[in-house]
Amino acid sequence: MTISLMRESLKKLIPDDLKDAHAGLLMQRGLTEWDKDDKQAKADLIQKIVKIPAPKKDSLYALAFTRWVQATADTGRFATRAASISGRLYTGLNSAGALETGISTSHTYGMPLLAGSSVKGIARSHAESIGLDESHLTVLFGDDSDSGSQKSGALVWHDAWFIPANTPPFAAEIITTHHQDYYNGKQAEADEMESPIPNQQIATQGSFYFVIESAPGAQAWAVYAQNLLIQALQTQGAGSKTASGYGYFTEAAEEAQRSIRNIQEAQNQALAAQQKAAELAAMPAHQQFIQTWQERMEEQPNKIIGNQAHDKLYQEWKAALQTAAESPDLSAEQKAEIAVAFAVKKMMTKYAKWLTDKRGKDLKPILAKLRGE
Repeated sequence: MTISLMRESLKKLIPDDLKDAHAGLLMQRGLTEWDKDDKQAKADLIQKIVKIPAPKKDSLYALAFTRWVQATADTGRFATRAASISGRLYTGLNSAGALETGISTSHTYGMPLLAGSSVKGIARSHAESIGLDESHLTVLFGDDSDSGSQKSGALVWHDAWFIPANTPPFAAEIITTHHQDYYNGKQAEADEMESPIPNQQIATQGSFYFVIESAPGAQAWAVYAQNLLIQALQTQGAGSKTASGYGYFTEAAEEAQRSIRNIQEAQNQALAAQQKAAELAAMPAHQQFIQTWQERMEEQPNKIIGNQAHDKLYQEWKAALQTAAESPDLSAEQKAEIAVAFAVKKMMTKYAKWLTDKRGKDLKPILAKLRGE
């Protein structure tokens, strides 16, 4: 018996190309019909989900991920680490309703997500397995035991975000169930007469960005906790079916590390530019003029005279010098300082390939005016 799970009017709204679709919504609401004897609709939907590519650089998720990496860049407050799944990961298998498979995903963006509570649980399980002292466990994870103390830990275990590199976030898997009647209680003993039942599932692949936040003065604990977590991910794994080899992590793949590194470098450059702009704004107007134009000239390669960029630069520089010479806001001493900074002979020596004799002659009367001559 086939049961329709979606109104016909809504079925028409689902396109064949679901590259920008919300995977979490597809798992929860994307199955259009259900038939216990025919799993083709489920198979078709899973194939659509696994074809969702890694988020592009300008996608909402990639932009949100960039903001998250930037927000956690303070090494005095956050301990961060990227790690890659060695194979596939099952997490949230029981979260997808009629589809009978699922993955934990971001509610907003639909990309794979490891909940902070799960990350914390993975690290705690490993810490307890190696016999970590109870007082250390309390600092790292808090105390919610039956003792009634209920102390909070010194750390915040954040959700682990999927890193938008080149690896598609989802992969199709098949789990074959053996001895189903035995496990369902319909048969007293398992035998070899039952037919294995293949079951289509969705798994996660790729890399994740892990973040642990520390309370003031507890950064060393965050770093220690991060090391514990990585050990746990490498030796015990995460999610379901770790006994079958799923859910183990390794050091982050190069493309994932590069993705994080590019974001951090861009942020450092932006912060440096902001600091530079603030320093420039604090200078007197004539020093701002000198600094700005010296930097603009240094940025231009010293190419031949006919280079269009240099022609444009020269015309703008000449006009700016003329404006400075006529400015009532600059004192005679400030104008003279500008003239010294851009003396023709010195400039022609430094930029000989594009600052020609003719251009030097054109500049001399303007520089003379700046000197008050």
